[in-house]
Order: sequence, then C-alpha cells, then structure tokens
Amino acid sequence: MANLNSLKNRINVIGNTRKITNAMQLVSTAKLRKLRTEYQSVNAYLATLTDTFDELFKHASPKDFYAIFPKNTDVKSNLHIVISSDLGLCGSYNHNVIKLVKSQLKPNDKIIVVGTKGYTLLQGAGYIDQIIQKHTDIGETITYHLGSVIGKKALSLYNQKEIANVYLYYTEFINNINQEAVQKKLFPFDIQESSEQNGAQTIEFEPNSEVVLKNSIPLYLASMVYCLGTTSKISEMASRRNAMENATNNADDLQKELRLEFNRRRQSNITQEITEIVAGADAT
Repeated sequence: MANLNSLKNRINVIGNTRKITNAMQLVSTAKLRKLRTEYQSVNAYLATLTDTFDELFKHASPKDFYAIFPKNTDVKSNLHIVISSDLGLCGSYNHNVIKLVKSQLKPNDKIIVVGTKGYTLLQGAGYIDQIIQKHTDIGETITYHLGSVIGKKALSLYNQKEIANVYLYYTEFINNINQEAVQKKLFPFDIQESSEQNGAQTIEFEPNSEVVLKNSIPLYLASMVYCLGTTSKISEMASRRNAMENATNNADDLQKELRLEFNRRRQSNITQEITEIVAGADAT
C-alpha cells in the first residue's frame, strides 16, 4: 500500500507541474504571436536601414570616413555586446549565446551584457571583471532607448581608443522551432572595396560628409542593437514555448508510465490478496 501511495503522490505532483508548464506554453504562444507581428515592422526597418547605410558607405570616401573614425589597429581589446534573457525556462537559449561569446573572448576584452541570465552565466564563468556595463530587468522587449545607450557607449570607447572592434551576440530567429546564436561585427566598417567599385558614382553630402557620418553612425549602432535585440527576444519566447511544450509532453509520458505501473501493482496486490484468501479457505 505504501508503494501505491507513493506512486499516486508522484502522479499528482507531475500532474500539478504539467498544469504549470502547459499554462506557460499557452502564455508563451500568445506572446510569441504578438512579438512576431511587431517583428515584421522591426525587420522591415532593419532592411531599410541596412540598404540605406550600404548605399551611404558605397559613396562615402574612405579617406573622410577613417579621418573621423580611424582604425584602432594598435588596440588589443574588443567590445562584446551580449543579448540574453532576464528569465529562465527557455531551453538552451542563454547557454548557446554565452558559449559563443566565451569562445571569442580575450583577457583584455570588454563586455556589455543585456539580461540577468547572461550576466549570471558570465559572472559564474569568471568574466565579472570584464563586464563594464549590464542591463537587467529589461522586460520582454528591447527598446530603442536601450539600443541608443549601448551604441553611444560603444562609440565612446572606440573614439577613446579603448577598443578596436565592436561585436554583437544575439540569437537569430529562423522559425518557431529553430533559433541560432550569432556573432555580428558592428563597428568599424570596411568600406574600401565598395568605394573603389563605385568610384564613378558620387553623392553630395549636406552640409558635408563629416557631419553626415558623425550623426549617422550613432543612429546605425543604436538601430542595430535595437533590431537584433528584438530578434533575440522573439527567439527567447520561441525557445521558452518549445521548452514548455517539451516539458508538458514529458509530463504526459511520465504520467502514463506511472499510471500503468500503479495499475500493475494494484492488480498484483489484489491477486495476492485473493490468493491468500483462497489459500486460507482451503486450509480450513
């Protein structure tokens, strides 16, 4: 009887856990649907932004550009901007992006981390001294303001010759099932080749190229952090929905196995009791 009660308790506990995971799956599905609608607008903005800056850099003079933003070739430190989540229960979402970051980090590099989980994982891995800025409790969306803050910090570090390159680590949303951790170089740009190929074409900058470039680069960095951060948030929600769906399915399978075991043991106990009763009757 004790074994039966233990099995019954396990079935009840798993059933209660299943209710939680199923509820979280439903909530994540609803939020994912909403985020995907917003993502369409963000993705369209990102495509326009990329096309615009591609066209700008095709016609910008490399001499003018590198006069404003000279390459820090003597600097041995890079900046790594990491997008993670504040909450857990999202499968391997955070571990994949942190694994990618760790594979690229050097001792002198600097880190800006977005999300509590990413900060905790990097801290636990011994990179706490390299984290120069953290943004936690940001909610379910990346705001343009946050992108602007991070972009300005990155550009400031570059202009002060503290870093040579700026990299962004985020999770690319492929579909509801597949997401991929990605590294993207944000700054500086290599515009030499494209400028030479389009030397015959010119665009006049008003009031001049220096003013245009100085105002455009902060906009570009802020927008890239915002757009790709939004992509990461959609991936996070998709990963959480998948994790909760898998947990719910696993709970169903485990409950089924335990119920079969419960019924088998109960039937065995009943058979044993009947056998004992029959044996006792025969003895009399």
